[in-house]
Amino acid sequence: MGLQDQLIFANSLARVGVKVAREKLRPASSGGDSVPLKVEGLTEEWLTEALCRDHPAAQVTGFELLAGSEGTTTRRSLRIEYNEAGVDAALPTAVFSKSAPRFLSRVLVGITGIGAGEALFYETIRRHLEIGAPAGYFGRWDELAWRYLVLTEDVSVTRGATFPREGIQVDRSGAECMIREMAHYHGAFWEDPRLDEWTVLADPYVWQLALNRRAGCDLGAIAAFRWLTAEIPHQLRSRKSEIRGALMRSLAVNVRGPKTLLHQDTHPRNWFKVPDGSVYLYDWQAIAKGNWALDVSYALSSVLDTADRRSWERELLELYLDELGSAGGNPPSFAEAWLAYRQQMIHGFVFWAYTSAVNRVREVHPEDVTRTIVARTAQAMVDLETLDAID
Repeated sequence: MGLQDQLIFANSLARVGVKVAREKLRPASSGGDSVPLKVEGLTEEWLTEALCRDHPAAQVTGFELLAGSEGTTTRRSLRIEYNEAGVDAALPTAVFSKSAPRFLSRVLVGITGIGAGEALFYETIRRHLEIGAPAGYFGRWDELAWRYLVLTEDVSVTRGATFPREGIQVDRSGAECMIREMAHYHGAFWEDPRLDEWTVLADPYVWQLALNRRAGCDLGAIAAFRWLTAEIPHQLRSRKSEIRGALMRSLAVNVRGPKTLLHQDTHPRNWFKVPDGSVYLYDWQAIAKGNWALDVSYALSSVLDTADRRSWERELLELYLDELGSAGGNPPSFAEAWLAYRQQMIHGFVFWAYTSAVNRVREVHPEDVTRTIVARTAQAMVDLETLDAID
């Protein structure tokens, strides 16, 4: 982190710290356009403004705040009751919330930009997509206080969704479902001018550069080589010095191609499964605008067992190109797509090697799961000669 970045970061921390201190003395407004301090402070009036905006006669008459979990963000489920107008309008009764009430949480969502991204997705973008992601009901981000809240469909209730600890495990039909899902949101926003209008959206190069500067992502990934000796093949370990430069070159290549909406974090723990076996993405907090191959490479290399990836990846890529064209995109030739697929493998590997480094301070994903994903993505880089494909 350079001196200028350090000064900006220090100023941001001080500003957010002052905001948190003031909020304890004088709570922020609880109007529908505001970002509540925490879900425990929600009221029927606030929820009415947030959930009944398109139905003036509808009102929230009661709600129950259920158990949840704490991590980078605070996650709680809500059960909502409405008056007759709300019931007639079929307004959502099973709602899932994510927020960042604590100082450390705000720092994490602020320096990475994930709070702003997820609020944008669920407030604005989700409604334009015919995909299986949770429906979005409300999303707000306070740029000064680094405070945010999103309200979404609680798919565990509405669709019987499951979220395995180790992430989804898919057979061939599940892998094809993943491919169709990515093709659908990529096609829907293919070269869409709104991607530039939504200023929260950065491209993957800018996004990664900020993460490197503010959180040491690339350096953390390199440090993890010291203990990930069983997971990283020797062909990759022997070229450790090339990883950081190759990462940024691959992203520079990415942003030169046609751009669309990217999820950017398509690993197995960010997919959920419904009873019919279909799988869909959630956790849309790292969204960006860039080339399709980043999402597809990351998903196939991290979700699929190595043997399955090797057997299926060419046919899955052909399926992706067909589905992309049907969804509104302009697919490249298979040869062009195969090269892009190979070039973008490094993104997922660096994310998960860095995750292993972060786990040594505070576990953000189970370390055994982390190591499995590192091993899969590292082997994919070796199999597909990613470092040589970038140059």
